[in-house]
Amino acid sequence: MCFMRNAIFLIIVVLFIYPVTSQAQELQFGLDLDVGIPQRDFSDQLGRAGVGLGISGGYQFPNTPVMLGLDFGFMNFGKDVREEPLSTTIPDLKVVVENRYNLVSGNLLLRLIPQPQAFRPYVEGLFGFNYFFTETAIMERGSFSGEDKLRDTNFEDVALSYGFGAGFQLRVYQDKVPDREETSPAAVYLTLASRYMLGHEAEYLRQGSIQIENGNVFYDVSRSKTDLLYFKFGVVISF
Repeated sequence: MCFMRNAIFLIIVVLFIYPVTSQAQELQFGLDLDVGIPQRDFSDQLGRAGVGLGISGGYQFPNTPVMLGLDFGFMNFGKDVREEPLSTTIPDLKVVVENRYNLVSGNLLLRLIPQPQAFRPYVEGLFGFNYFFTETAIMERGSFSGEDKLRDTNFEDVALSYGFGAGFQLRVYQDKVPDREETSPAAVYLTLASRYMLGHEAEYLRQGSIQIENGNVFYDVSRSKTDLLYFKFGVVISF
């Protein structure tokens, strides 16, 4: 946390040092690979990291470092897999049953980032929600497609979240205006970032929480605050 605060302070200083030049508005769309590491009580309960994908979009106002946008993510925290007979009357026909422990997040995003250039450090603040849900799916045993035949959500909860982050974008491609030396706003960046998100209390299931005994289902429900430390690596396209 101390390292992240120092990094954010340094990036803010850099943002104010950069000269402001005339620049039209910019649109950005990003796709990234996310790793989420539970913190404090959430770590004690869950005991493992999550992996997922994130998408984002933002609008940077002309001649300012201010960008507003939306950010969404999906993350999986593991699954339980077992084989069960299709029914009590057909015990010799078995299917694969999976319990998947998932998180969907959505956030409003305020980012401070320099105007387009080769290297763009940034800081950001976020406010949104965490949607925890556990789903059970039935698949054909031995199927290579992995397609779900039946699926249902059997436990869910929602909690508010907010936090901050820092990262940078490194330009790997810059479009040029045809027949001119000028560059257009269109560019591709690689991005690396981290975030610390403070999550309110939520109820959720984790690996091993669902038990089947004598045909009955029992849930071992966990409850805690849901703080997460994110590491993100992805690609951003600007227009």
